[in-house]
Amino acid sequence: MRYREYGKTGKQVSAIGFGGMRLPEELSAEEAAALLKSAFDCGINYFDTAPGYGRSEEVFGLAFRTMPRDRFCVSTKSMGMNADEVRKDVERSLKRMGLESIDILHMWCVMDPGDFHYRVDHGVLREMEKLKEEGLIGHIALSTHMSGEEMTEVFQEYPFEGVLLGCSAINFPYREKGIRSAAERNMGVVVMNPLGGGLIPQNPDYFRYLKTEEQESVVEAALRFLLNDPDITVSLVGLSSAAQLAEAIRALDGCHPLPEHYRETLRNRALEEESMNKLCTSCGYCMPCPMNVPIVKLMDAFNHFLLKGKTAQAITDRLHWHWKIEKEDPSLRNCIECGCCESKCTQKLPIIRRIATVKRACNDLPLEV
Repeated sequence: MRYREYGKTGKQVSAIGFGGMRLPEELSAEEAAALLKSAFDCGINYFDTAPGYGRSEEVFGLAFRTMPRDRFCVSTKSMGMNADEVRKDVERSLKRMGLESIDILHMWCVMDPGDFHYRVDHGVLREMEKLKEEGLIGHIALSTHMSGEEMTEVFQEYPFEGVLLGCSAINFPYREKGIRSAAERNMGVVVMNPLGGGLIPQNPDYFRYLKTEEQESVVEAALRFLLNDPDITVSLVGLSSAAQLAEAIRALDGCHPLPEHYRETLRNRALEEESMNKLCTSCGYCMPCPMNVPIVKLMDAFNHFLLKGKTAQAITDRLHWHWKIEKEDPSLRNCIECGCCESKCTQKLPIIRRIATVKRACNDLPLEV
């Protein structure tokens, strides 16, 4: 395992981290905790969770009971919009995980500078500082889906010790400025969605251009791209099986310098083609829909539309074979274009327009993209 210093905290953290968002429901809590322990035994010592990740904090707590507290770093988050909500989140997280302190607490899912200013004005940062003074948290960080330019603006207003942001080989130009800005300020930089929210492993043929060696998988190639960036401290992987853990470790063990101009090749492709800024990552932040439209499923079908030739059949096949949604399903027609989903989308995708395209495909109408 390779370790890097998390900003100026002095903490040595593993280059691969365990992301707790995608723990499979079919595993018992004990089985899921055993997976965390296996990751720890492989050298992973950075574990990331959040109050909204289902049973993740409880599962982490089960695993942490079997791990020496001074040998791992745990990060969690609060989306609290005022001081009381932040404190309640932290107290709940500590209880769920059976810990006396949290190493890194993130101001969670900051969408834009205006969102940040609102939370500051309502005492969120002051409360996080109090929690730090009390020893309940160790470090204050930011979790965000902002652009690199917006991140830089926020970094200038508060000395966060770290940042958590979405980045992969297929969307890095969108966040690159934020990564460099954080590194210049000696912040820890942790990236989530390094595999495009599952898009890369789910579409290996499409993303084979990421590979620099024939024998490596697209997952290994995508992780090695991030592992080669000296300004990225940890790449979080949403591990859900022993096989995925083994693949992540192989990516790290076999990490090698990338070919000259490789980064620029990927940059051009990300800017010119259907990058992750256009592909929905199925994070689910757009849900729930007040009209019960299955937005995530429809956006997944639209991803296949982008990846497979932009045909109506790509949409209808995905809905039929993967989601068991037929063309005449009434939920496809429930959208009233209220904009609730778009206001919550962390990628700022044109969801309403995409739903309209899916509806047209299901109605056998000409597509308008």
